[in-house]
Amino acid sequence: MSNGVATENTATVEWRPLPADRLDAPLVWTGPYVECKLEYPILEPTCLGDQFFPDSIPYESDTEHRVFYWRRRFPDVFPRPERWTGVCATTHELAALTADSSHTLSLTQSTPEGDELVVDGTIVGDSKTALVSECSPPTVELRRASDEAVELALDGESARITAGDRERIELSRRVVETEYGSAISATPELTVRFPGRRTIYHPGEEYCLFPPFGLDLAEIPNPLEVPTARGELDHDRLASAVGIDIAARPYPERILWQAFAVTAFDPHATTAEIAQFPSGELAVRS
Repeated sequence: MSNGVATENTATVEWRPLPADRLDAPLVWTGPYVECKLEYPILEPTCLGDQFFPDSIPYESDTEHRVFYWRRRFPDVFPRPERWTGVCATTHELAALTADSSHTLSLTQSTPEGDELVVDGTIVGDSKTALVSECSPPTVELRRASDEAVELALDGESARITAGDRERIELSRRVVETEYGSAISATPELTVRFPGRRTIYHPGEEYCLFPPFGLDLAEIPNPLEVPTARGELDHDRLASAVGIDIAARPYPERILWQAFAVTAFDPHATTAEIAQFPSGELAVRS
């Protein structure tokens, strides 16, 4: 049931304080970060996706270049951060790299109905995809990462991308059988972006993670009068109500604020639990 009681242009929303020591601390790691996506632009999309907010937001703060994952994307089991030599994000996964092994990238998805190929991809977000009956996708292997460059094997051929570069590489043409039985000759295109060193923020288990936004959780009223417009949460007015000049913050952080506002104070959702870590980051569990 909803915990919001609507008034003329606000809704009264209750939230539960959550001690931060009950949660796993967020993961914060700095090192080489690379993004890869494999697209088949000749195909017609059969799925457009419906995710409103991307899972990761890259932006520059006053002190660092960061990539902020507000939803969990690492698998349940991954190497300890002290062993990492880099992190790779694709349309389908977030993976840690280590010095003692290479990593074959996940760039397509198998389903009971066939293979989903990316037509127009977004890193760890919504992508336009096409469902096909049969395809032999290329093998893309990330062999090593350093501050200066990343090295890949593309169907056995080597490629090296230096820090600060973005390359779009056409791979060998192959035949794709659509779900309707027709055969299409398609050239997959691999895009590799290597900005260099980035600081990765990632939540622990069972919560969503957000930057501090300048908030002191102890000063947020409970219950909170949440401004609404046509019955829906108004995130800009909510920022003003809790003392945040959201327009003065970096645009990517404004996107994170929208995600935080909806996750923590949506009048139509169940009561959320909110914690603030000693470092200032906010955790929301619902």
